[in-house]
Amino acid sequence: MTIVLHELALDRGILSSPYCWTVRFALAHKGLDYRAVPTNFTGIPSICGGGQKMVPVLEDGAKIVADSWAIAEHLEAAYSDRPSLFGGTLGRNYARFVLATCGTHVARAGVKVVVGEVYKSVQPQDRDYYRESRTQRLGMSIEEFTAAPAAERIAALRATLEPLRAVLKDQPFLSGAAPLYADYVAAGFLLWWRAASPERVFEKDDPLMPWFERMMALYPRIAKDSTRSWDGP
Repeated sequence: MTIVLHELALDRGILSSPYCWTVRFALAHKGLDYRAVPTNFTGIPSICGGGQKMVPVLEDGAKIVADSWAIAEHLEAAYSDRPSLFGGTLGRNYARFVLATCGTHVARAGVKVVVGEVYKSVQPQDRDYYRESRTQRLGMSIEEFTAAPAAERIAALRATLEPLRAVLKDQPFLSGAAPLYADYVAAGFLLWWRAASPERVFEKDDPLMPWFERMMALYPRIAKDSTRSWDGP
């Protein structure tokens, strides 16, 4: 039975979730075929018969799994005969740390860059929901949260990724000689920013770009479905 991945899409089919991109990488790493089903913000509660609160949601036969980390653990256990996402316990713990770092410290700086652009690009039926939910989550309006000039917000985002640059200075991937789940987490966030923001979030000479280009070269389907190019892969 074909695996189904429910993911978030904005207007014109722009994919807008770092966690959905991460799951796409994980499925590709495992060599698993899947069907991607886009949904909008207000459509999430009706996924798989109702009750869902977030994407990604994975349908694998009779198994329904929500949350990118839970999906990764499901794939690792259910398809243990295929390449490991973590490469062992240490790799799993490292990936968990990268996910927690990107999902908190890095994500808030990233939201400041993209939240206003996402609001412009949400599907029409989602506009009221998105404004109300983000105002509540941020504790202020979208306009107040993004009041600083774009260049300042982008610089702050770039600064949060210095630890990644320090690691990638000495090795081709965050996980070492080959990519594992930690790399997929970080690449998912870069793809989110690239898809959501018309600004060039990362310059060509950023030390992260050679790694990002290697990530984009891994799986043609992911490269094809990513929407903005930054004049590169």
